Amino acid sequence: MMTRTEKMMSTRQLFLFIIQAQIGVGVLSIPFKLSKTAQGGGGITMILTGVITQIIILMFWGLLRKFPGLNLFQICLRLCGPVIGRGLIACYIAYFILIGANIMISAVRVLQRWMMDATPTWILLALFSIMTYYLAKEKLTVLARFYALSSILFIPLIIFVSYGLTQAHFEYMYPLMEAGIWNILKAMKDTTISMYGFEVILVIFPLIDATDKKKLRMVSMSNLFVTLFYTFVVCTCLMVFNTGQLRLIPEPVLYLVKSLNFYVIDRADVLFLPIWSITIVCSITSYAYSASIGLTQLFKQKDHRVFTPFVSAAVFAICLVPATPIANHHLDVVAEYAAYLFVFVLPLIMTIGSLFIKKTRGGTA
Repeated sequence: MMTRTEKMMSTRQLFLFIIQAQIGVGVLSIPFKLSKTAQGGGGITMILTGVITQIIILMFWGLLRKFPGLNLFQICLRLCGPVIGRGLIACYIAYFILIGANIMISAVRVLQRWMMDATPTWILLALFSIMTYYLAKEKLTVLARFYALSSILFIPLIIFVSYGLTQAHFEYMYPLMEAGIWNILKAMKDTTISMYGFEVILVIFPLIDATDKKKLRMVSMSNLFVTLFYTFVVCTCLMVFNTGQLRLIPEPVLYLVKSLNFYVIDRADVLFLPIWSITIVCSITSYAYSASIGLTQLFKQKDHRVFTPFVSAAVFAICLVPATPIANHHLDVVAEYAAYLFVFVLPLIMTIGSLFIKKTRGGTA
């Protein structure tokens, strides 16, 4: 199978791979979403979301340890048999394609609002699809090297956001518990979907050259980095904008960057968005690659490159469907509930089911 012919990924590459898969469109809008519910406690909400994410990662690890050498799709066959297992694989493939499409259309909407309002939507979608295709058809080690190289771009992103602290008013955040503990917990619903991407570990876990404990440690470190990064972004926006202002700005991070005076650069947001777009491409590619691997398992093929064009075409086609804000909202809702099902509910059921199966190594059902 594919997992036996691929080269192995190092733990350092794994660290950057998961970070690139997790950080996406949500980083631009999370402060806006949290201002409605958590208010000054947005940073607390992000930390709690990171804790929940870590619990799910531990659940994934427990499931994958039970089936050494197998990925998510092979585990589906082992647990559920050839018929139900293949049906479950097909559902996961559809999920990966749906989430990839949701990320892509969300990114395109942001670019059109801030830079390319006169550019037809289909052209931007086509550009993202082409970039995704050329990356997703490569082996995992190639993706890992590209992700590692593009991770350098996090430095200017962090610098841009950090520069906003020069305009910070710490009193804007206080009192932290103004909205109450219930609203702070309730706001986790708006932040959880933005943390997704770590579920690709279910697909790439057998292709990492390390012990299970080292894999867990590295994925946990990735989640910690993303949690702290998101918390930093949220707290910075909370200190720069008051609650009333945040409720009127859908992408406060971009508004913050645009308002900064770098002397040499007139509009920093024009520089920020292309850098951020590379991270979006990485995030979409992670899902496209996972869907392609699922198709190789479903149709018993050895090379996922055969299916990558179809995955990219499917993502592109789904993105063309929602033509109105209401349709876009419906797509967001569907993606959100699909994530709850495929990231938490089904893995939890499989984990419970695995408790009744003896630990085995290699092979598929």
